[in-house]
Amino acid sequence: MILAFAQLALARPTEGGLYRFDDTDVVTYVDSANGLARVYYSTEGPNVVKEGDEDGNGVPDFAELVGAYTEDVLATYVDAGFRPLVSDEGRGGSDAMDVYLVDFGGDADGAYSPETCDGDICSGFFTMENDFQGYGYSNVESAVSTLTSHELFHAEQAAYNSGEESWYAEGTAVWAERFFDPTSEDFVWFCGAYLEDTGRSLNVPPTGPVPTFAYATAIWWEFVTLRYGDDWMVDYLDATAAGDDLVEALDARVDLSTDFVDFAAWNLRTGRLAGGMDEGYDFAAEIGPPTFEDSASALDDDQRFYPLATTYYKLKWDGGDVQFGLEADAPDLVFQLWGTDAEGVVTGLVAEPESVAGIVDLGDLPAGDYYFLGVNPTLAENSTKVRFCLGADATACAPAEDTGDTGDTAGAGTDEPGGCACGTAGADPSGVLLAGALAVLVRRKSR
Repeated sequence: MILAFAQLALARPTEGGLYRFDDTDVVTYVDSANGLARVYYSTEGPNVVKEGDEDGNGVPDFAELVGAYTEDVLATYVDAGFRPLVSDEGRGGSDAMDVYLVDFGGDADGAYSPETCDGDICSGFFTMENDFQGYGYSNVESAVSTLTSHELFHAEQAAYNSGEESWYAEGTAVWAERFFDPTSEDFVWFCGAYLEDTGRSLNVPPTGPVPTFAYATAIWWEFVTLRYGDDWMVDYLDATAAGDDLVEALDARVDLSTDFVDFAAWNLRTGRLAGGMDEGYDFAAEIGPPTFEDSASALDDDQRFYPLATTYYKLKWDGGDVQFGLEADAPDLVFQLWGTDAEGVVTGLVAEPESVAGIVDLGDLPAGDYYFLGVNPTLAENSTKVRFCLGADATACAPAEDTGDTGDTAGAGTDEPGGCACGTAGADPSGVLLAGALAVLVRRKSR
């Protein structure tokens, strides 16, 4: 049953794939200027391409636009040091990257399909929405830029290792959207989505069809490349080709104890909280701030902190001495208290109390809003569950006897319903089979 479905799904749209041309479509193609892309489209039928031929050359402008962007994206990736794509050896009638423009019916907007593989290294093709009518992109050119950069980065991944996990595969593909186009609206939207679920482990998306969270990890890949340079991503893909474990390869190439804590701080300084410090994202004001676990004049929480995750709190302080109490040692965790100015913008780190059992005085702090972070920047196998207090009196969190709670499986987090990588498109049950059987990468509507 799954094998039969897999064969159907991998078939090209001209041969009866999951997203395909109808028998009544009149299908033709146009080659891009330098022959790097061949774009198949329908001139009549249910998958007819978007109308418009301003230059009067008999080829729809939309099809030519897709070909031009495909060439630009491929050149950008190769110039950056990524591998040339694996040739399909003429499968689509030429050695070009084959692009098929079909109607996705609103449930997705593009899909890259690995096709012929030597081990985990594959050639493939990609399919794109034929007109983007009813989609949330600001204009057609933005849609084409987003889809070509995203799907062709999946093709790049396939030139290294096509079988990797979604938090990496989708997150880096969204990262690539901004790498190609620094004004990418789609990238910014997904970064904002990450800030809604920061308590979940970076490498453990919710179960089910590829969720928003997998795409939203783009904000981490952006942080890393801002810190280490774009060449870092080329090196990381080389590690996937060598078969290295994704998380171990990450740990070997960054300093998680510092970098992930700084990442958490950058994510705090977003939205209405942004602008008070020099270091941060240039798009910080367009996203966030993160979701806060609690907002009160005193904090008392028995919280479970997952590896590669952050929990945020807001302290509404009336002024005076502040105490921090921790009921048990939590050596994997980093706690930080950040201050704000009169406008509520985050301006600096106030305190970073040690993660040891006991009560410490953080000083006499003026009235205002403060933000408290609990960060687990480790690759621990289990989460850390610990009670902490923050306020005028933290004695309720004085050290207690060991309860024997060693934490549950790392990264469990709060599950969200399975579905699309957006807020609008429903989950296609066939997509579950497709992802499970083939790792065919389907991009859902983002808005």
